[in-house]
Order: sequence, then C-alpha cells, then structure tokens
Amino acid sequence: MSPIAINQRQLETLSQLLIAGGHHDVTELLAASLERLVSFWPARAGALLYLSPYGEIVRHTHGPLDEEARTLIEQARQGFTRRDDGGEPIVGSYSLDDGRDLIELPLQSGGQGVGLLHLVVEGHTTEGREHPNPLDEDLLVLLVRAIGGEADKIAMLRRAERDLRELNLLYEIGQSLAVNLDLPSLLNDIRLRVPAVVGAERCSIFMLDEATNELVLDIPGEQRIYRMPADRGIAGWVVTHGVGQIVNDVEQDSRWYDAIGREADFVTRSIVCVPMRIKDRTVGAMQLLNKIDGRGFSDQDLQLLTTLAVQVAIAIENARLYQHLKHEHERLLAKEAEVRHAIARDLHDGPTQSIAAIAMNIEFIKKLFTAMPERVPDELETLTELVHKTSHDIRTLLFELRPLGLESQGLLTTLQQYAERWRDPSGAGTQLRLEAPANMPRLAAEKEAAIFIIIQEAVTNARKHARSDAITIYLYEEEDTFVASVRDRGRGFNLAAVEALYTNRGSLGLLNMKERARLIGADLRIKSDQGQGTTVELRIPLA
Repeated sequence: MSPIAINQRQLETLSQLLIAGGHHDVTELLAASLERLVSFWPARAGALLYLSPYGEIVRHTHGPLDEEARTLIEQARQGFTRRDDGGEPIVGSYSLDDGRDLIELPLQSGGQGVGLLHLVVEGHTTEGREHPNPLDEDLLVLLVRAIGGEADKIAMLRRAERDLRELNLLYEIGQSLAVNLDLPSLLNDIRLRVPAVVGAERCSIFMLDEATNELVLDIPGEQRIYRMPADRGIAGWVVTHGVGQIVNDVEQDSRWYDAIGREADFVTRSIVCVPMRIKDRTVGAMQLLNKIDGRGFSDQDLQLLTTLAVQVAIAIENARLYQHLKHEHERLLAKEAEVRHAIARDLHDGPTQSIAAIAMNIEFIKKLFTAMPERVPDELETLTELVHKTSHDIRTLLFELRPLGLESQGLLTTLQQYAERWRDPSGAGTQLRLEAPANMPRLAAEKEAAIFIIIQEAVTNARKHARSDAITIYLYEEEDTFVASVRDRGRGFNLAAVEALYTNRGSLGLLNMKERARLIGADLRIKSDQGQGTTVELRIPLA
C-alpha cells in the first residue's frame, strides 16, 4: 500500500466522518456515515453491514442498487461473522455492467472485522482517462476503521447504559418487592416499571387459577378481569412447558391466541414471555409486548424478564402468604369471639341459672326454719342435689374446654371420661358412645389434643344438626394408620353446599376441622347423604 498522502479536501472528509455528530445510536451513526461516504466519493450507491459485539446486526443501503449489485453484496454478506482479521483490511473490487465497479472493504474495530462496506462507483477509466478525485485507498482504510471503531464504542456504551438501567430496575423492584405485600399494588408497580427499561409498549402478568385451570389477566386502568384457558396462546404454552419464548411476529405463530387482545382493543405484534415459578410449581406467566424500536425482542430481553419473573414469583408468593396469615389472624379472632360467646352462653344456660336457683332455695329454706321447720330436711336434700348437679356441670364445662388428663392419661382415657360426662343440653336424649380397643397407641401430645378438639367439634355438630338418637366415636388402627371417626344416624346434609356456604362465611366449622387436621399431617374425610347420616373420619399415619 502506498504512503498516505491526504489533501485538504480529504482531511475535511475524514474529520466529518470521524465526528460522531451527536449520534447516540449505532443505527443513526452508520446511516449518516454511509450517506457521507456515498456523497464524498462520489458513488452511485452504497451498502453497509455491521455486527455488534453482542450479536446485533445492522444493515443499511443508500442510493439505488440494481439486481447485479444486490446479488454480489448479498453473496459477500452470507456467512460473514465478527472475527479477528489480523492485519490491514483488503480492498476488493468487482466489475459491474456499464463500466461500474463494486468496491468491498471490511469494517474494522481493534483488529477485528466487524462488518462490510460496499460502494458502487464509476470505473477508474473511461476512454483511457481516470475519473477525478477518487478517494485514496489509505484514506478509505482509515475511514472504515473509524466507522467500525466508533460503532463499537457506541454499541458498548448503549449496552453499558442498558445494563445499568436493568440493574437499577432490579434493585428498585427488589426494594419494592421486599416492602410491598399488597398483591394488586405490587403487580401494578411491576407493570409500570419494566416496559420503560426494555423498550416495550406493555407488560402483562398472567396469574394461574388452579381451580379453573385458567390464566387470569388484570389490566391496569380497566375495570375488568380477562380469563383464558391455561393451555391456549403463547402464554399458555409457556406455562404448560415452563420455557420462555420470543415471538417477534405473532401472526406467523400457530400458538397465537388473540381473544384478549380483541377484547382489550390492543394490537400485539411481538412478544417475549417467561414462566413465573416457585420451586417446581408454575404460578403464572410474565410477558412484554411490542418492542418499540421495531427490531424485535432479543435474548437479553428474555434473560432480564426471566430474572424479574423469579423475583416477581417469590414476591407474589410472599404477598399471598401474608394475605393468608392476615386471613388466618382474622379467622382466629373470629373463632376466639365465637368461643367466648359459646362459653358465656353455656355458663348462662347452665351453672349461672343453677346458682341462681341455689340462692333462691337458700332464701326459701331460711323462711321455712320459722314457718314450717318440718320441711327443712327435704328442702336441704333437694338443695344438695342441685349443688352436686351444678358442680358436675361446671366440671364438665371445664373438661370440655381443656381436659387436664389429656397429656398425662392420653386420648383414649380422656374420650372415655368425655363420653361419661357428656349429656345432651337440648334435652332430646341423644346418647354418646365410645367404641375403641384398650390397646390403642399413644400419639404425640399435640396430635392427641388436635384429635380431641376435632372429635368434640364433630360431636357438637352432630348434636345440633343431625337429629340422631345416638352419636358414636370410634377409635381403631388400620394398616399403620390411626383412625378416629364420629358417626350418627341422623338426617345428613349436602356436603358440597355446606362447604361452599362455610367458605363464603369465613372458613368456620367444617373448615376449622380440616385446618386442624392439616396441621398435624392428618387426612379428614367427611361422608354424608341426606337421610343417611354423617361420618367424620380422621386418619393419622403412625409412621
């Protein structure tokens, strides 16, 4: 290559091409550089290919390219990869029709080939005369090096800026997830923050409703909730398979399901969608819609969304657990109020009235001492029986609240005492029986306490609603399982309807028993048919 000899015009050309011109985007820089090269050559047209360090591809053309030039340029581009050139870029030249030449030169940055530059120019000679002012080959080498290097700088700067935005987003969302336990507010905050960082139009979060096997979408600003089958659409495929997807042309994807888009009056062109998972359980899907720059979503977008989805899934689970604990706290307060009311009612209906009767009898006996002393012994006998009955009622009430012998004597002995003490306060004459072998195994104290409370609740429900002449408690072993059941021969009930009613009224009654059973690792089964009685069966593994 000849020594570089640059005149004033070439220096001006080089300086104009080297100046970034305030460009903050690789695409703008390359478009402006190609336009100037075509103008300063002068050339009929030009084409430029650039591969960023991150695999992004930029293509530009300026000026008219005929079919022959396009074919040669496309052949040169095929299979081009960013690579170490290890030397000076080699200028290539191809002769075209009508005396034109196609000049090819690799773009370079730091010794790497990062792209291709093509210029369509007039041939160097026409009737033996050279065209005036062709650009010096050495100058052309400097230009492509400058363009490639500047493009790499801007690409790396933009990537660094995006990485910082993503880190800041992850930090801010992490802070928000740590303190925000209100699920609707949390999801709305995420929907607002994420699109701005990735450059998308919208962020959607689908929650999986396992009860109906549907994906539920709540769009901010709209007073409605959208639902779709959990196996439909790209989001449904992601939830079903647990694998993130990039679809930059949804109309060409057979999985595309546009029912929600039509209802919401939103046109979707491209999607990146990832599953939200807690351990091995999928709880929903998170997706970004419509890349604003028109290039389509990238693997980096998929990676960022995947990272966010992990955080969001954990935050959603935390918010749900918090709501569950809050609900349980409210339920326990309601149960405590219910128990207090029941104790007050039992005291009022039983011991309180009995004590009032004792007080009245004492006053009556005082008067008999002077008026009819011969009746005093009989009245004292009646008073003694009333005192014994009142004492028995109080002891029974205390026993039912918390049997003192449960931990020391065990469940079987405590249930025997419970059956002996039990009486039907309604006066209907319902009998309570216990059938159990004498060698029933002992369980952990907390399990026996829960079993006693569940049996007590089942007996109370049967007494109130079954209208049965007898209620029977059974204890037995079956295949390494401790079984306790309460059976009656009463009128029975519609189990599904009652459970739905209990759910609407706040998880009391039957759901209380199920929750206690769950806490001790037991299985509670309830069987009932109208007119066929009811069986409440509790099964506790002995292993």
